[in-house]
Amino acid sequence: MTQPENSKNFTVLYVEDESFIRTNVEGCLKYFFNVIVAKDGQDGLNIFSNEKIDLIITDINMPNKNGLEMLNDIKLINPSIPCIVTSAYDIDIINKTKNLGVCRYITKPFDIKDLLNDSLKILKENV
Repeated sequence: MTQPENSKNFTVLYVEDESFIRTNVEGCLKYFFNVIVAKDGQDGLNIFSNEKIDLIITDINMPNKNGLEMLNDIKLINPSIPCIVTSAYDIDIINKTKNLGVCRYITKPFDIKDLLNDSLKILKENV
C-alpha cells in the first residue's frame, strides 16, 4: 500500500489501552498520518480538547473512561468528527456506536490494511 498524497496532513487520534496493540497499530498509522495516541478514554478526551483532530480510532473497553463515554463527550464538542471503533463483536455496542454517529465498527482482531483503507476513505469523505 502506498501513501496517498497529502495523507500526512491528517491527524488521527488513536485510543487503545493495551500497550502492545497501541504500539503496533500506531507504527502502521504513522506511515500514513500524523498520529496522536491515548491510553484511555479520559486521556483521549483531554487530547481531543487540545489538538486539531481529523479522525478518531478508538477501542471501547478501557479504564478511566471507556470509548463510548469518550465519544459521547467528544460529540458534544464536535458532532461531525469522524470515528472508527475497534472492539470485540458485541451487538449492543454496535447499536450504541450507530447512535453516536460512528463511521465504521471494525471487529478485533482486525487486518491493519482494512483499518488503513477505511481511515483513508473516511478522511476523503469527511475532511
